[in-house]
This record gives sequence, structure tokens and C-alpha cells, in this order.
Amino acid sequence: MKIVVNRLARGESVRGKFIGRKIDFFQGDNCQRGFVGIPLEQKPGKYPLHLTIDGLAGGTKTINKTVVIAKGKFPVVSFWLKPAKNKLRSRELINNEWADVEKVLVVKEPVKRWRGKFSFPVEGPTSMVFGVIQKVNGKPSGRHRGYDLAVPEGTVVTAPNEGKVVYLGRLKAFGNTIVVDHGLGVQTLYFHLSKFLVEVGQVVNRGDKLALSGNTGISSGAHLHWGMSVNNLRIDPAQWTKVEM
Repeated sequence: MKIVVNRLARGESVRGKFIGRKIDFFQGDNCQRGFVGIPLEQKPGKYPLHLTIDGLAGGTKTINKTVVIAKGKFPVVSFWLKPAKNKLRSRELINNEWADVEKVLVVKEPVKRWRGKFSFPVEGPTSMVFGVIQKVNGKPSGRHRGYDLAVPEGTVVTAPNEGKVVYLGRLKAFGNTIVVDHGLGVQTLYFHLSKFLVEVGQVVNRGDKLALSGNTGISSGAHLHWGMSVNNLRIDPAQWTKVEM
């Protein structure tokens, strides 16, 4: 969810809170912008949005709004994993690997690196959207927290916007993984890769080559799993290709 505050006086700054999450604002064109993710598990209903405007003289103004979260409709998708792949779904393995990835997701760089809308990292048909209810080998398997693009192994994966590579990992469950930090708590994630084309610490521009797609980790076929994290909350990256944040 994007929040824009206009008509601020000189020297005023904005901070906010929504569903227990802090909202950081940054300077836009004659305004200040902030964004906050909504958890997939959040129940529909009305929720308070609290904004505070701080002035140079120490005074504050408060703005209270109500945000309505509507009930989402998500399809159920079933697929089959071979025994060797299915073994990788061990909860202990997944938790340990995710804990390693999460170390970079909790870091919030104070600089906004991205510009404009994001681009898709590969061109190809969509095989699974964000939020899908998954069944693997006939059993419930949680929600899909990324956007899958069905591309052949070896397809070039490019940076969807400016950022810095902060993680490379050859993981068993998530496969070969890259995380790119775009600043202000926004990161994009890339799973199931076959080859890395960047190094940790490398600054990338939109369209720069990051990796080659693959079928590593828990994957039923060659594809790219593209994820996005905002303040360590997984959101739909496709939304950021439609709206400038």
C-alpha cells in the first residue's frame, strides 16, 4: 500500500504506523511517500492508519485514517514433486535456510536506489501468481509468496531496477538464490537459479544480468521464482511493475 502526503510545510517530515508496522517516508516530488505491506494472513476488516507530521519547531500534527482490507480471492494449485525434490521440504531445512536469507532482509539501507516502476526480470508466461494456495503431492503446503515465470533453464535473469546484490546462496530448498537490495527496506529475491552472474556487493542497474534461470531446489520444473520483501514482509512483486512507489 502506497501512502502519499502532500502540502507539507518546509522542514516537516512524516512517520506512520499501520497494523503494528512502522512506515518510513521518503521525499518525493513535492510530497513525502511511504509504503507498507499487508500480510497474506491479515483478516478482512477496517484498520486504523496513524500518521504523525513533525515540524522544525518541535510541534506535531496527527492524521488518523481508516483503511479497509477486503477479502482476497486466491486459487488453489496442485502439483507433484519427485521423491528427491519432496525430501527438500523438510521444515528444519527450510527454516534454517530462510534464517540465513532473512539476515539481509532485516537490514534497511537509508538510500532509495530504485527509480520508477519495476520491470519483470524475465519475459515468459506466468506459472503461479502471488498468494496461491498450494497443494504438493496431495497435501496442503501453505501460500505462494512470490511470482513464478515459466522460462527454460538458462534464461537470462535481469535486474528489474537499480539495486545492490547483498546475498548469493547455493541453498538446498530454495535453490541457487540471489537477493538484491533496492534501499529503504525493499529487496527482490530470485530462487531456483542455475548460475550466478554477479557478486555480493555489486551495484546493478535496470536490465543488468543477474543470473541464469534453472530448476534447483524445491521446483517441479524450470522456472524463475521472483519475490519481493518490504520491511521483511513478502509482497507481490508484480504490483510494483504497475504502480510507481
